[in-house]
Amino acid sequence: MKSERERALIDLFAAMEDLAGSAPECYHYPCHFEGQDCSLCFCPFYPCLIYRLGGELIVSSTGSYVWSCQNCRWVHEKENVEEIVTYFSAFPRQFLVEADWRFFSKSLQEILFGEELGREEGIAYNLMPANFYGCECEPANSGEFLDIIIDGFRIVSVRKIERMDEAEGVVIPEKSGNTIVGMDEGGFVRCTL
Repeated sequence: MKSERERALIDLFAAMEDLAGSAPECYHYPCHFEGQDCSLCFCPFYPCLIYRLGGELIVSSTGSYVWSCQNCRWVHEKENVEEIVTYFSAFPRQFLVEADWRFFSKSLQEILFGEELGREEGIAYNLMPANFYGCECEPANSGEFLDIIIDGFRIVSVRKIERMDEAEGVVIPEKSGNTIVGMDEGGFVRCTL
C-alpha cells in the first residue's frame, strides 16, 4: 500500500501530464465541494500548517496529531491546480521526490503569497507570519503558540510554548474557534480568521 506522500507525488506527476478535473465517479466525490478539481486528491503540501486555507490541527482517533484538511478548498480549485502544476513543472521529478517538507512549505507560500513569509529562527521554522497573512490582528499581552515536530511529512509531536527560543520545529499560532494567537515582530497578537 502506498503512503499518503507517495500518493501525493503520483497525483502531482499525473497532473503535470494532464489535469483530471472533477471525478463524479469517485466513491468519495465530492469530498470538499461540488465541481471540485480532483487532480490533486492527495495534497502535495500536506501538512501545510496554514490555518488560512481551512485546515486545523486535531487529535486523531489513535491519539496522534494530524492536520485536518476537511475545510480546505484551495487545492481543489481548478485555477490553483493549474498554478501548482506550472510551479512544480520547473523542477526535475527526482528533485521533487527527494524534497523535504520545508521545500514544499516554501513552495506553497510562494504560490499563495508571492513570497516565502515563514522564516528560519535558530533551529525552528516560524510559520506564524504565513498564518497571519490577510487576518485582522490586534496586540495581545501574552499567549502560547505551537511547536510542531515533523518527521518526513508526518506530525510526530506538538507542544505549547511561550517564547521562540523554546522552539525546535515548526512554529504556528494556537487556534481556538476562529481566533489564533501567536507572535509577530511586535510581540503577541490575537487574530480573527
